Amino acid sequence: MQGSIKKDKTTGKYYFIVDIGRDELTGKRRQKKKRGFTTKKEAEKALAVVLNELNLGTFIEPQLIDLDSFIREWFVERQTQLAKSTLKNHQCLYRNHLKPKLGHYKLQDLNPIVLQKFTNSLVADSSLSHNSIRKLLFLMNQLMKKAHGLKLISENPLMHVNIPREVKSEMSIWDLKQVNYYIANAKQNRYYTIVLMALLTGMRKGEILGLRWRDIDFEKQVIYIRQIYDGYAKELKVGAKTAAGVRSIHIPDMLVNQLKKERKKVLANKLKQGTAYNDYDLVNCTKFGNPLDSSTLSKRFKNHAKKLGLPVIRFHDLRHTHVTMLIQQNVNVKVISERVGHSSIQITLNQYSHVLPSMQQEVADKLNTLFVNM
Repeated sequence: MQGSIKKDKTTGKYYFIVDIGRDELTGKRRQKKKRGFTTKKEAEKALAVVLNELNLGTFIEPQLIDLDSFIREWFVERQTQLAKSTLKNHQCLYRNHLKPKLGHYKLQDLNPIVLQKFTNSLVADSSLSHNSIRKLLFLMNQLMKKAHGLKLISENPLMHVNIPREVKSEMSIWDLKQVNYYIANAKQNRYYTIVLMALLTGMRKGEILGLRWRDIDFEKQVIYIRQIYDGYAKELKVGAKTAAGVRSIHIPDMLVNQLKKERKKVLANKLKQGTAYNDYDLVNCTKFGNPLDSSTLSKRFKNHAKKLGLPVIRFHDLRHTHVTMLIQQNVNVKVISERVGHSSIQITLNQYSHVLPSMQQEVADKLNTLFVNM
């Protein structure tokens, strides 16, 4: 297979033309032409690269499709593969961050230099957390892998991009004194039962809002995680966030007693509302039985913590608080990992490694009691 080098009489620059085979549908010859080379040597070098790719079977004919058109089709495909909340999250990330900067690019123009500059701009954006940057680059990587799989690009350009290292932020939690203060002073709050559940079980917010009365065994004092509420998609889902999330959690007397009080309130409200009550069997619900709004819960929790004079933390930090308290009480880490639904003990160890150094002195003190001083 050969190509030819020619000189444009109008511009004085060189270009090459090479046959790239016949169209499978029409049978007509197809040619690739590239212009704009200052010297004949530059044109010959570029032609040699194309000829080599044609001989190796790795040549991909340039496409006119841009990232915006491509991702729209990709989102249609992903509707059957992703949860509604995940799909909406991906669409939001693309709309707010990827489309403004990269949406107009042709797929083949998204080279490592372009994507490295884009990555650097994400890092420089002080409004973005590392977690948001990680999600954006994950989404971009999925798109490039798909484009490569469809032979729209010769390789995934993100393979050559330097990804920023994760900087772990300090975890915000309540200490034991603050937890006890909340328990003693928040009993009249609308969301007291919910917060108490988070503190004493380490359950995720979606697990708490999706919990049904049938999933509580009061006699054995066990909660079974079998359903969650997806606050983003606003729907109840069977199962849990992960396979390990479907689990049982033993609960203390304090929570058992509070849940019994809550059940009386729910039953009384159900009787009061009559046919207007939507019975989803939820432990935590509105006066009409519907799931509570996830974002409203988070906002009200922060407002109440501030009112009580406690550190304002995220609702999810109550889960971190629970795990930290257990570690500080020397509970076996594997038991903790299973209790909170981590898929592996390594996740627990990595996430809460900051707690362990503070316990080293206690370990040394215990060792001192085991051996006689020499």
